[in-house]
Formats: sequence, structure tokens, C-alpha cells
Amino acid sequence: MSVTNFPNGVSSFGNILTGDNFGLMGGRIAATGDAKHYYVDPANGSDGNTGLSPDKALDTVGAAYDKTVDKSGDVIHLLNDGNTSGTSRDNSTITWSNDNVHLVGHCAPTMLSQRARISPASTVGSIVTPQLNVTGNGNSFRNVALFEGDDQDATASVCVQVTGSRNYFWNVAMMNMGSANSGDEAASANLKLSGAEENTFERCYIGLDTTARSTTNANVELVSSSTRNFFLDCFFPMTADAATPMFIKIDAANDIDRFVYFRGCMFYNAIGSSATTINQVASIHAAAGGLVLLDYCSSVGATEWETTASTNLYLNMPIADSAEPAGGTMTVSST
Repeated sequence: MSVTNFPNGVSSFGNILTGDNFGLMGGRIAATGDAKHYYVDPANGSDGNTGLSPDKALDTVGAAYDKTVDKSGDVIHLLNDGNTSGTSRDNSTITWSNDNVHLVGHCAPTMLSQRARISPASTVGSIVTPQLNVTGNGNSFRNVALFEGDDQDATASVCVQVTGSRNYFWNVAMMNMGSANSGDEAASANLKLSGAEENTFERCYIGLDTTARSTTNANVELVSSSTRNFFLDCFFPMTADAATPMFIKIDAANDIDRFVYFRGCMFYNAIGSSATTINQVASIHAAAGGLVLLDYCSSVGATEWETTASTNLYLNMPIADSAEPAGGTMTVSST
């Protein structure tokens, strides 16, 4: 059996190689000896194929996921052609209920609008919500983009929902509320964590600044005692046309447990593009059940971190704001 497939990419026994065991820059994948590798090529594949090699690639991520086995270490490789024609057109929710099954996008690892992308077809006629529903544990998602832009009135939407534990997202763009109508719904969110435990989101782009939002929806919402989730070097964009949208929403008692941690994150409201300044970065219930830790984070286009002190927000900033933090400080440096 040939070890390489040059010039049609480099492979080992039929599997595409990247520099770090299919993980791009996001670390290694915990594959097992029985793990299978499935290939999705939206520009050239067919869901009637086996998906077991690039020349027999499937057309959609959903079809590839249906072939994976729980706890197997299976890997789905989303190929692309560098354009929107390389988008996997999944017209219904992908429910990722298996454990230890992984998705890797093979495209330039830009932080925004990667062309290893999942988005419903414009002809589907309904909002797909959530687009990705992660109920399983120990999965990883790397270097892919998800986008929902369907224009329907009175329909809230969520791009990615996580109820599972110990999942890892690296360089994933979660772009929702791509129409003014979904941006007008209070229950819309780019990312929703519900009872989710110990998940990590690193270098992710969570939000969208191309369509205005006008109500109390959020880039990330945490509910149902979500606990010990981490956001590392993430970018949270929006464009507001009212003061009420927010970046972080923890709206009810016991919506978090222990803590949720944000390190080096930017919360960006596009006021340079005539957006309305929003009231607050985070809405945190006074009895939220845990702490929101913001470690060297920044915000643009928000008047306050919180408008009403919840005593649950802790800041670690280069220079402390005299009106913040509401709950107290971690170590605050003057440099």
C-alpha cells in the first residue's frame, strides 16, 4: 500500500496527514486503534459514498457523523475549496451524541469565516436551531465555521448548543443571528451551554457583527447549572441597534455552578459602524450559583461590565475601573 498520495495531498495508508495528528494547532486527538477517518468534500463528494477516502468523500458532515461509532475516536475531515461552494449544507440539526468523536476542518486556520464551513442551504425555508447540538462527552471540534442566516420572523435561533462535558472547541466560528429577524428574538444565542460541564473554547469567534441585534439576546448564554467552563482568547462580536443585547447572559438562579472563566477575551460591539452602545457586557442573576471570572478581558461599545451589581463578577484587569468589579477583584496589577 502506498504511504503517500503526492501530489494529491500527503497521506499515510489513505489518511490525510497534518502536522499534529489531525489536530492542526489545537492539540492531538484521542483516536484509538479502531478509529476510522471519514472525509467530507461538499464541492465534490456525495452522501452515497463510503467517505473512507478523499476520493470517496461524503457531501455533508451530518452524513459522515451518522457513520461514526460511539467512543471510537473516529475523525471527520471537512475538506474545502476555499470558497462558499465548499460549505457542508446540513439542513437539519447535527446532534453529536457520541463520545470521543472529532471534527477537523482542513482549511486555512483563519479565526473568522473559515471555509471549512457548515451552513443550511438558503432554500431550506426554516431556521436550523441549534445547528450543532453537542450532547456527547470528550469530543473535539477544530478549525470550522458554522453560520445561520435564514430570515424568519418570530423564530429564535441558537448556533451551537452544548449539554455534554469535557468537549474542546479550537478556532471554531459560531455565527448566528445573521438576519435582523432572529436578532430581534430574546432567546437567540450564538452559543448556549445547558448543564454543560468542563468544556473549553479556545481561540473561538462567537458572534456576528454584520446584522444588528435589538433585544436581550446574547453571544453566550449559560443555563441549568453549567459549571467550570473555560473561554480562552475568544472574540465575541456584535452590532447592536438597542442598548439591551449582551455578550454574556446568566439570567436565572443556579444557571452556573462554581465558575465560568474568560481569559484574554474581547467583547466587541461595532460602535465604529454606528452601532448603539449597550448597557452591559454581562447580565448575571444575583443568585446565579457561581462566579464569572474575567481575566485580562476587554470590551468595546458597552457602558458597564454590569449595570446592577450581582456580587458574582470578578475582574482581573491592567487598570481597575473605579465602578467595578461588582463582586471584588482577583489580583489587580497596575502595569
